[in-house]
Order: sequence, then C-alpha cells, then structure tokens
Amino acid sequence: MIPEDKVAEVRDRADIVALVREHVALKRAGSSFKGLCPFHNEKTPSFHVHPDRGFFHCFGCQVSGDAITFLMRIEGLAFPDAVRALAERVGVEITDLDDEEASAAREVRARRDRLLSVLESAAGFFVNSLDAHRFGEMAWAELSHRGIERATVERFRLGYAPHGWDELAQFLSRRGVSPRDAEQVGLIVPRKGGDGHYDRFRHRLMFPISDVHGKIVAFSGRALAAPPDEAELREAPAKYVNSPETALYKKGELLYGLHEARVELRREGVAFLCEGNFDVVALAQHGFANVVAPLGTAFTEAQAKLLRRFVASAVLLFDGDAAGHKAVAAAQPLLARAGVAGKVVTLPSGSDPDSFLRERGAPALRALVDQAPPIVEWLIERAAQRAGRDPAARAAEIEALGPVLAAIDSPVEARLYVERVAHAFEVSDIGAVRDQLRRGARGGGAPRRAPADAPAAPPAPREVRLPAVEAQIVGAFLDQPSLLGTDCAERVQPLLTSAELRAILVSTARWAGARAVDAPALLEEHSESPARRWLERRLAVQEFEDETSARRFVERAAPKLERDRVARETQRLRREFLEAKRAGDDVRAEALMRQMNESFRGAPRTGSEVER
Repeated sequence: MIPEDKVAEVRDRADIVALVREHVALKRAGSSFKGLCPFHNEKTPSFHVHPDRGFFHCFGCQVSGDAITFLMRIEGLAFPDAVRALAERVGVEITDLDDEEASAAREVRARRDRLLSVLESAAGFFVNSLDAHRFGEMAWAELSHRGIERATVERFRLGYAPHGWDELAQFLSRRGVSPRDAEQVGLIVPRKGGDGHYDRFRHRLMFPISDVHGKIVAFSGRALAAPPDEAELREAPAKYVNSPETALYKKGELLYGLHEARVELRREGVAFLCEGNFDVVALAQHGFANVVAPLGTAFTEAQAKLLRRFVASAVLLFDGDAAGHKAVAAAQPLLARAGVAGKVVTLPSGSDPDSFLRERGAPALRALVDQAPPIVEWLIERAAQRAGRDPAARAAEIEALGPVLAAIDSPVEARLYVERVAHAFEVSDIGAVRDQLRRGARGGGAPRRAPADAPAAPPAPREVRLPAVEAQIVGAFLDQPSLLGTDCAERVQPLLTSAELRAILVSTARWAGARAVDAPALLEEHSESPARRWLERRLAVQEFEDETSARRFVERAAPKLERDRVARETQRLRREFLEAKRAGDDVRAEALMRQMNESFRGAPRTGSEVER
C-alpha cells in the first residue's frame, strides 16, 4: 500500500495541464483549459482542465478526476501503477508501507539527507569564508563593482570558495564528512596522481543552487581576478565552474532563484526569465523579485513545466546579442506547450539585465518591461529584419514561423498573427502567406482515445435538483476561496436550504484564503453526495474570475435567500396559527401571531431578482 502522504505529494506536484496536453490539444478558456475529450468521440470540446484545482471534467461523458485518475484512464493503469508512474515524472520517491524493501528505501532517504547535510555545511563554509578568508575581499570587490548589497548577498547566501587546493576538503573532514559523500555531491575531486582529493571550487564567488523546497543541491562558482601572487602566472580560468549532475541535482530540471522568488511568483503570476546568476541577483535587488534563470544550460521543457506550477506568464530578459535572440526563439515552443504566455524585453546589443540595471537603473528597465511585445510578435519582427529585401529569404523566414503560429490555441489570435506576418514582410497576398506558414507548420496527431482495457467510469450517483441561486452562491465560494473566512460565508451558510450544498460549503472552510480549493480532496469527501455530479461540473469551470465579482454576487443574492427563508417561516407560522385557532388555543395563537409580525419586520425589504 502506498502511503497517503506520498499520494498527496504526487497529486500536489503533478502539472495536470502538461500531463493532459500530451494527449489532448487544449485551449485556454478563462481560468481553465478545454479540448476534445480523449475518452469519448465528440466534435465540440467539452473536456475541461482546471490547473489551480488539479482537476479535469468532461461535460459529455461525465468522466472527471485528478492527474492520477487521468493517467489511469488514458494508459489503462491500476491506481498504484499510475501513482508510481506519475511519481517518477515529478520526482517523488514511492515506497510501499508493507514493502519488504522498505528498509532499503529508508537507507536511500537517509543517504539523501546525509548528502544534503554535506552541501549545507559547504554553503556555510563558503558564506563564512566571504568575510573570514584573506582573499574574501576580492569576492566583495566583484560584488561591489556590480552594485550588489550585503542584504542581497545574505538573501541568496552568496559565498567565497577559498584560494588553495583543499581548504573545503579539510573543513569537511574535520566535521566527519566522508570523502566519498563530498565527492558524490561534486564538492571535491579525486587526485589523479595519488591519494586524496582537491576542491572543485577554488578562488570563486559561490552561488548556491536550491531545489523547489529550498534544499541546497549544487553550486555555481564565478571566476575572480587572480590573487596578487599569481596574477602573472595563472592561466585564465573558466568563467563559471558548476556542480556536476548528481543524484540530487539535474540542471535541466531546476531554475536558479526559484525558491527565493516563489512567494512573489505566486503573488504576481508572472516570472522574469533571464540567463545568468548575476542577472537574477541584480534584478531581485532592484525590485524584480519574481525572477529566475536556467542553470548554465539552454531553457528546457522540464523548466517550463516547473515554471507553470508558479505562474501563467513570463517576461524574457535574455542578453541583447545573437545568442540571447536565439534563446528566445528556442524558449517559445517550450513555454507554449507548458501553457505559459511570453513577452520579450529587447535589451541593447551587448547588454544583459545586470549591466543594464547598473548603467540605466530600474525605472528604465521597468519601462522596457511595460512595452514588451508578446513573444510571437517579437519573433515575427526579428524574422522580418533578418530577411531584409531578399524574396527567397523572406519566404524562408515566413515558412520558419509556421510552427510558431501553429502552436497558438486561439484561432482568432492565430488569424491576426497571419495578418501581422503579412504586414511585417510587406506581402499583400494573405492567402500566399498562409500557405507558406502551413508549409512550415508541424502537424500534431489526433488526441489519444482511451485504451480498450481502461477502467470504466464509475456509476453516476443519484442526482438531486439543487436550488439555482444557492448553487451559484456556493460556486462563487469555490471560485474565490478568499471569501470563505469572511462574514459573507457566515451570513449565507444558515440560509442554504440544500443540505448537500451546505455540507459542501462547510467542507471548503479549510481552504479559506487559499488560491484554490483542492478539487480531488473535496470530491473524495463528497463521493457519496447526490450533489457530486454538480460539484464535478462546477469545479471544471470558473465563473467568477476575481474576488470582487464573487463578493458582489453573494451580497446581492443573500437578501433573496433571506426573503425566501422569511416566507417559509411565515407560511409555517400561519399554518400553526390556524391550527391553534381551530383548537381554541387563543394563547398559542396570539404567540404565533407575534412571531409572524417579528419575522415580517425582520425581512429584507430591498433588492430585486438576482442576476449575473
């Protein structure tokens, strides 16, 4: 049996949009995505995926669930196999509670913790050496030259790898760290000509690299000017030396600065994506805290998917040279497949974000960000500039833009970009441009259908008719959980006549203030409810895109519910009053009349029929 906490971790870390997109062509629809259902034949898209809730639902065949459920159905897997397959994709280690290999798995976890501890010790050593070592001032000189302040240095835990051959190795040995462990995480290297090890990082400014949980898993070392006694003897070193890939570190799967930027990324919903470590540090210091960068390699699909877990859009701040422009073109399809919208800031030739900030300041960069065009428009303009006046070059550049436009979800947006291509290349025949783009486009396959042995959809529970306004109100709280802890929720809950809707509203209280409710957990809690089918359909879409519209609707709808409650109560009291009169119980009849009068006086008198 797989531990529940591991299942929850897999479900939380899985990018359901990226997973579904491997089988279904999805188009954005508000806060959700939609496409043709892979589990039944249809011509009109009715399959919805909500990324924040980690949930999918088909309004046609009524199939719904989370990323694990999708993988079970699309691949025909049993639950444990689907969890393990998804765990492997997202980097979660799975060990069965009753597995006879559990002790071995515990050893693996213990080894991982031990290696992480070694890296943490090394980070502390580098930080201390920045002030304590005699050449640490050379690292400070480089930081000062770039305008990096001590508070920023401390935030990113920058350090200094001492000049010499084995100062880190000796430090780790004194702390009882085995050379084998230090070697396995890339901190020391075995000597070729004999016993012992030497430090991988020597006389370098050190940037620790963290995983998404903030654990240091690697380092990047920036070369410094040669020490005074070696200035004329030393060969020019490599500008950067980076940790090798290890069991803890895969450079194509992490982003530098992600852990430091995580709060701002979620708050802003947009990431600044640049190329270098110094760019990240400088941008963060100048107020662009939601900034990340690849790790000494080209931007990868795994990094795009990782970025999508935090933001919906990115502003590319690559270097203003040919390599930077090439990096933008390479990043576009990766971002598009991950569902991340992109814009591009064009820096002056030879500039990077770090140098631009030092020369022109944050306001100038902010102005460029505000004017940044969408990445597709930027690619079109660059292609037109490269082609010049040569007809053959123009045709080739237009054809090369085919895959770019083919990746656009919206047919209206794609058509507008076709016209933009025609205008940029000064071609009056839009039909010819469209044909040339089609030649360059790479066609995608049809969505996969469910395999024959895929698990059957569970039988639909008995549905109950729900009061329309009450359902809309509960839906507003599902869309905007920030309202759950307010007086709106307290006012509405006792007014709901549907026990099913009231139970759902009560259940959602634990997500008060969260970005989104946990759709799989909420559905599991109400798996036997007659309102489950309604809940599935409602979780698949988002009607209220912001808290203001949701609150406004609830505040308009609540008086109607209150009037309905008063009407029901008045009707009940009237029946009991007539019964008391027929029975000759004047005392009870008089008491009931007073209650009716009080109820009537307390009823809301304003408001009209609730409308969206």
